[in-house]
Amino acid sequence: MNILDRYIIKMVISSTLLILLIILPLYGFIVLADNFKYIGKGNFDMLDAFTYMVLTLPSRLYQLFPFSVLLGAMMGLGTLNSNNELVAIRSAGVSIGRIIFAVMKAAFLLAVFMFLLGEYVLPVSEDVAERHWSAKIHGSSNNTSNSVSDDAIWVRDKNNYTKIQAVMADKTLRNITIFTFSDNKSLKVSTQADSAYYDGDDWILNNIKQTFIREDKVILNTIDKARWPTLLDLELVDVIISKLEYLSVEGLYRYSTYLDANNLDSRKYWLIFWDKIMQPFSIAAMLLLAVPFVFSSARTSNAGSRLMVGVLIGVSFTIANKISAQFGLVYELSPLLSASFVTISAIIGATFFIRRMA
Repeated sequence: MNILDRYIIKMVISSTLLILLIILPLYGFIVLADNFKYIGKGNFDMLDAFTYMVLTLPSRLYQLFPFSVLLGAMMGLGTLNSNNELVAIRSAGVSIGRIIFAVMKAAFLLAVFMFLLGEYVLPVSEDVAERHWSAKIHGSSNNTSNSVSDDAIWVRDKNNYTKIQAVMADKTLRNITIFTFSDNKSLKVSTQADSAYYDGDDWILNNIKQTFIREDKVILNTIDKARWPTLLDLELVDVIISKLEYLSVEGLYRYSTYLDANNLDSRKYWLIFWDKIMQPFSIAAMLLLAVPFVFSSARTSNAGSRLMVGVLIGVSFTIANKISAQFGLVYELSPLLSASFVTISAIIGATFFIRRMA
């Protein structure tokens, strides 16, 4: 990496950090103000509102990051253009493609940071934030006594259909009902259990009541404790009760594969999986779209106009991505195609305009 690359990378990254330092505190203040309405409920106080705001900052950072990288690159390159530095660089024999390559290096470093943030930091911080919020609002300092799922959860495991009424903060399950069907879709066994916990290998059901349905009679049975063989492990429970946008790539892959194994509709999860995979390429596509404006704009172009164009590009790109995703779900297209169509189209279009500039 030569001096020119390091200089351009420094400009892009420093401008991106500046944008984040301006936007992120404002976003955090809005979240903090929104949580003021919960002060006085249970044990929730001002310190808890501030704690929740801090714990959810990674998710706000993740949401704002693509826009910040786009605006940071435009502001950084725009500053070089306004100071005649781009003119000097090109006069020294450096091509536009070479400059763009240096910008893409910065984009790659920022995209890797975003991926690591979404994969390892975000799921943990959101889980801790939701547990803390739930514990304080419900007026209990014992996190294990609070439910982290608002609605009953239904899961399928081959011929077994399971209803889980509540998932507790310590990942124990409450009020489980398992309906086991035969191959001809007739009900064979109904199993009810008060709770279940994971011992590392299997789920252990407690206080079990079973109803066996035969052609000529119904048999009732009770068991204190029994193992529950199922494909649903502890990590999949974490995935099910988490918000889709905060799931890791690994969690999405595991749950999508689990749904496929049980012949369930997994397209929504595969779509989000591929969307996360495409995030680095999406950032690169937005930067490529911004490059023609930066190089073609006059040196007198002010920061406000560059900021406005960056916002328009980012908003348009995001809306087009969402439309493509919904279109793919409605018409049952490939999740990979739906998640990558706008990004690939943007890269092709930006490359065309850049080639005309060269």
